[in-house]
Amino acid sequence: MSDASPLDSRPLDQDSDHGAQPLPAGQMQPTELRGVRELFNIYSDLKVPVFLERDAHVPEIDTAYRFNPDVTLAILAGFTNNRRVMVQGLHGTGKSTHIEQIAARLNWPCLRVNLDGHVSRLDLVGKDAIVIRDGVQVTEFQEGIVPWSLTRPIALIFDEYDAGRPDVMFVIQRILERDGHFTLLDQNRVIRPHPQFRLFATANTVGLGNQDGLYHGTQLLNHAQIDRWNIVAKLDYLPRDEEVKIVLARVPAKDNERGQALIRAMVAVADLTRKASPMAICRA
Repeated sequence: MSDASPLDSRPLDQDSDHGAQPLPAGQMQPTELRGVRELFNIYSDLKVPVFLERDAHVPEIDTAYRFNPDVTLAILAGFTNNRRVMVQGLHGTGKSTHIEQIAARLNWPCLRVNLDGHVSRLDLVGKDAIVIRDGVQVTEFQEGIVPWSLTRPIALIFDEYDAGRPDVMFVIQRILERDGHFTLLDQNRVIRPHPQFRLFATANTVGLGNQDGLYHGTQLLNHAQIDRWNIVAKLDYLPRDEEVKIVLARVPAKDNERGQALIRAMVAVADLTRKASPMAICRA
């Protein structure tokens, strides 16, 4: 079984962006407990598991990222207690990045999959493909995203969860249970999740569909599936002062009186745009 991600076509002998190669699944275990106060500057006595080694699938740390305390604790509960966590919120709030940046500080391998209209059931489950073995064409089963991730210590994130096609969503439903096994019918094989496998999702509407015209293409999701998510956390836009600090962290040259005034004006315009109704935006 290959350790290469099904979404990554790079050979494993090439250097990754992180300077580390993907480690065999059995060699990766969180070996240390660290405090949330130390890692995220959040007032809590919660201890979270941390990997000591960084795998090639661990996201890079963004030092300018600002964490929402409540959402951070919800996501950390998912990492610590193996709970399924969905993060809901408006566009641009940083839902997926929030999960990624937590994973980055835990050294937890992470894989993001966007459930757009092109992701099919075969992409998730796997399919037979013709490959060359010893100069001969043979038919070989290639694992999809779900079985590949299930057998590894990976945080799998389904982006745009409420835009997934119905046939795709029912593939996911079985693994939403805490110890949900995944059956590959074509292989007569039952896959048991790795102890450090974690599942997350991000959504704009939590399965309610395009009610206000903001999110065309979102689906009405099966309530039985939504009910299987253990934790649903809502992520809103940050306060203006926090957004100003983020911009200043990324553009230190503007950290002066004139620059700060400009950035505050930019943030104020962005805030007004977010509060405008979809119809008002269309007329404008």
